[in-house]
Amino acid sequence: MPHAQSCAQSEPTTPLRCPGTRIIVDFLRMLPVDRTTTAAHTLGQEESALTTPYHTAKQVLAMATFTKIAEDARPSITLNPSHVVSKIDDNVYGGFTEHMGRCIYGGIYDPGNPLSDENGFRKDVIEAFKELNCPVVRYPGGNFVATYHWIDGVGPKENRPKRPELAWIGVESNEFGTDEFMKWCEVVGAEPYLALNFGTGTLDEALAWVEYCNSDKDTYYANLRRKNGREKPYNVKYWALGNECWGPWQVMQMTKEDYAKQAYQWAKALKLLDPSLELILCGETGFSSWDTYVIKECITWSLHGLGGSTTASLIDMHSIHLYTASEDHLKNATAPRAAERAIEITGSLIDLARIENKVPPTCKRQKICFDEWNVWDPVRAPGEEGAEEAYTLSDALAVGVWLNVFVRQAKYVGMANIAQSVNVISPLMTTKEGITKQTTWWPLLLFSKYMRGSTIATHVRAPEYEGATEPVWIRGAIETPYLDVSATIDDNGFVNLAVVNVHETKGFSVDLEGVKEGADVQVYTVTGENVKVVNTGDKNPVGITESKWDGKGPYEFAKASVTLLRWKH
Repeated sequence: MPHAQSCAQSEPTTPLRCPGTRIIVDFLRMLPVDRTTTAAHTLGQEESALTTPYHTAKQVLAMATFTKIAEDARPSITLNPSHVVSKIDDNVYGGFTEHMGRCIYGGIYDPGNPLSDENGFRKDVIEAFKELNCPVVRYPGGNFVATYHWIDGVGPKENRPKRPELAWIGVESNEFGTDEFMKWCEVVGAEPYLALNFGTGTLDEALAWVEYCNSDKDTYYANLRRKNGREKPYNVKYWALGNECWGPWQVMQMTKEDYAKQAYQWAKALKLLDPSLELILCGETGFSSWDTYVIKECITWSLHGLGGSTTASLIDMHSIHLYTASEDHLKNATAPRAAERAIEITGSLIDLARIENKVPPTCKRQKICFDEWNVWDPVRAPGEEGAEEAYTLSDALAVGVWLNVFVRQAKYVGMANIAQSVNVISPLMTTKEGITKQTTWWPLLLFSKYMRGSTIATHVRAPEYEGATEPVWIRGAIETPYLDVSATIDDNGFVNLAVVNVHETKGFSVDLEGVKEGADVQVYTVTGENVKVVNTGDKNPVGITESKWDGKGPYEFAKASVTLLRWKH
């Protein structure tokens, strides 16, 4: 997590849009190449026809596509539940806990509090995580990890050393460490995801940590785990090769050349120790020279030490980080579209590396790990002061757009982790007396509960916000419709349609094509009196309102709202 960086401060060099070219590329990469169709695409105020000899008309809805219409025209959303685009990885609803502010101490861990259990874990936080069904949680950082030595945080607590903490300028007691985190993950039902120290850490230290967590052999660190009370291995699957090593705020900032060399060699050694690991490269924003170089150098095919396997890879995912924020509502609510372009570019960089490095198709395609994302204004909530941000309805809409991005881009995204899960720029805030579920909690809960399964094809016809954006390059790189949409079908045959109306003052009456008239549609809506409203303590004006709809006629999406429609296909 950077000290004070959002995507608004990172200007890309490559996310340019050529509408005619882009739609061809989207179709070619998403659809089977066997038939012919004609696709319409909006260029300014006019629609132009594009013919490509590859697809039937029924196959045109390959992904979430958009056509701009006039402000006074009626919008429509067309969805095809039979046209599955990609399986959604449950891990896109992951969390993140860092030794920062009150995330750990006073957040998930608060011994002595009447609300905590015998382990010192806050029971109300545990119940919230269970309600969210959070599948994976990243730990211990974040910037914190660049000076963190895991060995300090195991063994009897009275013997654990207190250390200066350099990322957020404090003192780390090490009272909460590896075994406590693993125990907490088991209690909440989440998989652990650990980040390795690429700052002051060594390869020997990293290998020892993997041995401590995963080995069932009669070796020193496996036996140390047993001595500390845990007989069975934790079998930690996900490991990050450092965090934001490119950042000037990092202890031991690295060049892309030095990082790529070290990451590749560490990956080789780590997979020799435990081939089951899934290793995650440290990326930047997804569209930087760092990402380009590191992906090219590290996503290769090497048989060394991997038993001659053609199905294994040293690297399994590439991480990227973005934060969005603006005091202006529409800039704020449309800013997550930057993440969509970042994902598309990163996915292309991965494909290019695989092609140029001759990685065989038997080697599983690397995905994107978007392991820090959120709305964060570092001026309102400085990291050095704990980054406790009060979120508005505008921020909740932005989170809804973020989540739509991950659903739409399910082909590329293997994991996403909101930063962070408790107290620090978080949807969940604790006090000594209880918890507050901020405005941003409610779209996150809706998506995690219902937007699983597989992404299905959608096409949106709606007016577009055409004002200034943050970052400014969004305007030339990707569309910003007032209605931001994704859709899924789950394993039980339920269709779920998520629509974020980012317009501050206008509701939209929308024709929904693909919903049967007379269908029993469950409706969940998150909205509020205005976009500045917040949830604090006993005052919680923003939540989920439930209702029913019969599928007849157009549906009215309220101004400034996140709406989820759910029905049996």
